[in-house]
Parts: sequence; C-alpha cells; structure tokens
Amino acid sequence: MKFIAAFFAAFLYVSFTQNLVFTGGYGASEAIRSAARPKQIMLFSIMIAYFSTVTSLICRVLLFIPALKDGSMITSLAVYSVVLTVVYFVSVAILRVLLKSSDWSDIEVEKFFRQTAVSSFNTIVLAIPFITEKATYGVHEAIAQGLGAGVAFFIATWLIYLGMRRLEVDTETPLSFKGTPVLFMYIAILCLAFTGIMGKSLFF
Repeated sequence: MKFIAAFFAAFLYVSFTQNLVFTGGYGASEAIRSAARPKQIMLFSIMIAYFSTVTSLICRVLLFIPALKDGSMITSLAVYSVVLTVVYFVSVAILRVLLKSSDWSDIEVEKFFRQTAVSSFNTIVLAIPFITEKATYGVHEAIAQGLGAGVAFFIATWLIYLGMRRLEVDTETPLSFKGTPVLFMYIAILCLAFTGIMGKSLFF
C-alpha cells in the first residue's frame, strides 16, 4: 500500500504542483508551439512520458552506484543526458525498423522523427524534479515522475490551447493586446495559479 501511495504522490506532485512549464518556464516555448497544433499535443505528451519514464528509471538504478548517488546536480544532469541520448538512439533505431513495414509515407516518417527528437530534448528540461529529488526517490517514484512529466506537459499545453481558442474569438481585447501580448498575459496568470498551488513565494 505504501508503494502505491508513494507512486501516486510523486505522480500528482510532478503533474500539478511541480508543473515546470508554469512554475519554472521549462519547455514553455514548445508548449505554445504544440498548443497551436492541437492534433500533436497527445502524441508529443506521450513521447515525453515515454522518454522521461524510461530515462528516470534507468537513472534511478544507476544511482545505486555510490559515486553517482553522492554526485552534484551537474553530475546528475550529465548522467541523465547521456542515458536519454542512448534511449533516444535505441528507440529511433527500433522505430525505423518497425515503420519500414507500415503504411506511412517517407514524409510522415521523417516528421514523426523530428517530433521524437524535439520531445526527447524537452525531456531534459522537464527532468528537474527527478534530479533534485534523486536522493529520496525510489524506483516506483522515478517511474511516477516520468509519467507525471508527460501528463504535466499535456495539462499545460491543453490549457494554453483552450486559452488560445477563447482569446481568438474575444471581442473585448484591445487591438494593441491582440495576439501574442494577450496570450502571454494569459499564460502569466496560469503561472501565478500553479505557483500558488506550490505554496512557495515568488521571491527567493
């Protein structure tokens, strides 16, 4: 029971309280670009969840090595980046073999792999909860962190998408604020809301 409770606690923490798109600005530009292409939101979020989960799990196992466990955040980030790179290339190699027998065109395949590359890069900037909590996370919590990163990105992107739709039809917004300015104001309000959920001050 403790295993399940810890899993869901870590999952909810990363998904909502530590939603880094809003509380830290990590991956925000990609979230905005994805929000402009709503058909890609789910696929992109699944890719981030996949890369985050697999990489976090492997890193958690590697942290049983004393030299890595006692290392600095820079060391943890370096290990995470190397593991993610290996996971990315292995995944791409496997997917290329599988997609050869699919009905996808060459253009669709290349477009898919471009998304894969971008999502794997964003996994690095969304890995902060795992890196900062590496001393206390267990294997099950590392898995929860990975899945939570994908869900957090989906929530952030979907909220931005809903805001975009509403702002496009809003007739009360002054002309000088139309487009990017009002979108940034909307995202800023979302950031304040999520920072409030964290219960931390904006000032350090």
